[in-house]
Amino acid sequence: MRIVVIAPKEPAAFFDLLWQGVWEATFDIAQFGVEVADVTPPRHDLAAQRTILSGLLAEQVDAIAIVPLHTTALNDLIARHVARGTSVITFHADAPASGRTLFVGPDAFHSGTLAGELLAKLMGHRGQVWTFSGPRHEYHLAQRYDGLRAELERHPGMCEVASCPDREITPCFIDFMRRAKPIEGIYVGSEHIVEIASALQECNFRVPCVGFTNTDSVQPFVKSGVVSAIVDESRFQQGYFALQKAYEAAIGKGGPAPRGILIPCSVVLACNVDEVGDGQSLNEAFEGLIVQRTAGLITHQKMLQEANAKLEELAQTDPLTGLFNRRRFEEALRYEVDRACRYGTLSILMIDMNWFKQLNDQYGHKAGDEALKTVAQLLKTRCRTSDICARLGGDEFAVILPQTGADGAAIVRQSILDLIEQARLPWQGQELRLNLSIGAATLSTAINKPDDLMGAADAEMYRHKLELKAFREVSLPSPIWADLPA
Repeated sequence: MRIVVIAPKEPAAFFDLLWQGVWEATFDIAQFGVEVADVTPPRHDLAAQRTILSGLLAEQVDAIAIVPLHTTALNDLIARHVARGTSVITFHADAPASGRTLFVGPDAFHSGTLAGELLAKLMGHRGQVWTFSGPRHEYHLAQRYDGLRAELERHPGMCEVASCPDREITPCFIDFMRRAKPIEGIYVGSEHIVEIASALQECNFRVPCVGFTNTDSVQPFVKSGVVSAIVDESRFQQGYFALQKAYEAAIGKGGPAPRGILIPCSVVLACNVDEVGDGQSLNEAFEGLIVQRTAGLITHQKMLQEANAKLEELAQTDPLTGLFNRRRFEEALRYEVDRACRYGTLSILMIDMNWFKQLNDQYGHKAGDEALKTVAQLLKTRCRTSDICARLGGDEFAVILPQTGADGAAIVRQSILDLIEQARLPWQGQELRLNLSIGAATLSTAINKPDDLMGAADAEMYRHKLELKAFREVSLPSPIWADLPA
């Protein structure tokens, strides 16, 4: 499996934690044979992102996780990838009309609302706010700004006096603010909180100022009170969950898409950095607010634990049939062989569908998928809860039969063949008959290792398959799935 992550690395002060989350998730899923490719275009180079997505259309990619640099400019390429079966996860920023598989990142509107709530408390619910929203074509910045505006509208005494969407920030804006109108608060929704804080400090201009993203470079301004509060959007978890969800979407391809994740934010104040002096009064002022947010963070931690458990489940399960996959089968077989060598006996069945390629060629792959699910359901119905049923890949299945000798395995084998003989798969007005070849093997002094058991059962299964093929060539030279011999 191959997953491609497309996100900037600069400015490093912001993207370092996001990439740390990606790399941590890469380490966690590497054990499942997943290859993760990191592609890092420049921060504002939209053309580079289009070139990367265009090039990936010619490659074999199972999932893409991307930080889109524009709300709509990548929609056509994202839609093409999704249409060809590649799961596309947008994270940190979003392109909601693109048809992407899901979004992982902060609830940007809620983050903007929280920033407005912080400003309202700091400003005494009245006064004029200067806003630096950043470029509005970036979805998360526009959503943040909309959240702020919604919160300001809840406070009749507060209003926005000017909005600066441009990215260029210079110290002269301080003088302009002083000459234009009295400013009681500043909102910085863009990534330029450090530049604005530096200008405020240089001009010795102090008003409540709220920004985003807790980095090493902004912390001194929070400690000194130049920046009153920072809304931090958990960049590490954005990166981790983006890759984890990309893997979940890729391994579950063909089924319903997993749900996206909205990651809760936290509030950074002077009191969070240093609990002495003036920070203590801020701590008291915002104590209720922080307690209010704690429940959401605890819920999110539980969601992280559940996601990890889901990841492990997906790593063991075949998404089409719901049976165990080859990896889980081989683990279970090693355990059961070791246990049987000490305490009892063990048999396995190796199962292969006959004429599966002809079925796919004649009726299409959807019919083939339904046939595989029918066989899986039949195995679940026939086998005990202690038995282990698995799809090894393609049209190959296997069953581990703990505490079962050769006679018992023969009985189970025959009962499965009887059931498949009676089974019918309704398809486009026809009733298709399914057919299996099954080989059995039992643990013995000569066959006492997992590979030996699988090899012996495989050999018997292929012997039955060759016998059936010889019969088929004599009786019905042109096999038709809807007309197999009863």
